Amino acid sequence: MKKLLTLSAVVTAALLAGPVSAQQQPAAPAPAQAPQMEITPEIKDKFIDAYVDIMEIQMDYSEQLESVSDQAVANSMQQEAQTEMQEAVVDNELTIQQYNQIIQMASTDQELQQELQAAIEENS
Repeated sequence: MKKLLTLSAVVTAALLAGPVSAQQQPAAPAPAQAPQMEITPEIKDKFIDAYVDIMEIQMDYSEQLESVSDQAVANSMQQEAQTEMQEAVVDNELTIQQYNQIIQMASTDQELQQELQAAIEENS
């Protein structure tokens, strides 16, 4: 399950950061700031809710994309999925940057990763 969390988190972060990072490439200090974020219990709960929502969206679109052979349709569906994932983060009262910072922190902090994984398993 840990590998699933890590892989899903990386994929999710990449999907969410896609257009945002393209717009912010000149301003690269964001990754340096990520480890400084304090994850309060409230932020952790919001992250868990967003993560669960995103995984549901990702699974739904993944299943739909298996039956699509037209690349233009697939690209459109991937864009829709990305938009829905971004909305899921915002709907759970986080910014995309906060969500991605937590993903980044969990990728380097095994204790945080285990804590988040346990909470995700409880809420799934």
